[in-house]
Amino acid sequence: MKVQIMGYGVVGKAQEFLMRHLEHEVTVYDPYIFPERKLKRDVDVTFICTPEGHVEEALQTLIKNNVEGLYVIKSTVPVGTTKILSEKYNVHICHNPEFIREKHAFDDVINPDRIVIGQCCDAHGQLLFDLYSPLKKPIFVTTSTVSELTKLVSNAYLSTLITFWNEIAELSQALNVSVSEVANITCADRRISKYGTSFFGKPFGGSCLPKDLNHMIDTFKRYGLNPILFEAVRRYNDALRRKVE
Repeated sequence: MKVQIMGYGVVGKAQEFLMRHLEHEVTVYDPYIFPERKLKRDVDVTFICTPEGHVEEALQTLIKNNVEGLYVIKSTVPVGTTKILSEKYNVHICHNPEFIREKHAFDDVINPDRIVIGQCCDAHGQLLFDLYSPLKKPIFVTTSTVSELTKLVSNAYLSTLITFWNEIAELSQALNVSVSEVANITCADRRISKYGTSFFGKPFGGSCLPKDLNHMIDTFKRYGLNPILFEAVRRYNDALRRKVE
């Protein structure tokens, strides 16, 4: 299959690595990094891996240059974005979020826990299903709205776990006990995740968790809901960041 990667940051590099691993014909387009390269028009799929704020601009570039094939947004975007852009430009667009850690992107992209495909139609959903099926990992084909929300929910959950254990660390310090010991004993329960137990007093940061938590909060408010838990997580993390700076 002829695959084009648009945007060559962490996500774009990981997607290129995966597509080459799966033995597809891959080209990369990023005018900021490879100004000499031109867009390929005759491709089967173009993965948009640009920063969130450049997704619509990237889509406009593809349409303006009559790039063939399916357009797939891999960037994390606010819920509803894929559907809105698809209707606005009258083109088929799928959403296919990444679930990679920046420092382990290549390992994560070829050994994913699951693959999520927010399809625009059955035919394009099947195209992406076939593309990823050689990985022999669980593939969930759903709507783009569910796909977009799943990405935000995943990161909001991780942010909440980090904040949970940071609060336990604060209490443990006040009680003069080892938070590591408390965590080890607590996490012996198979129902309880160990994620977040390596932070202990360190706020979450990076390019994804804070941004996606903000998107989650905004989505709640857009539908008239009160994100009490997630706003508390953000307040605590912001205060912790100011404390350790």
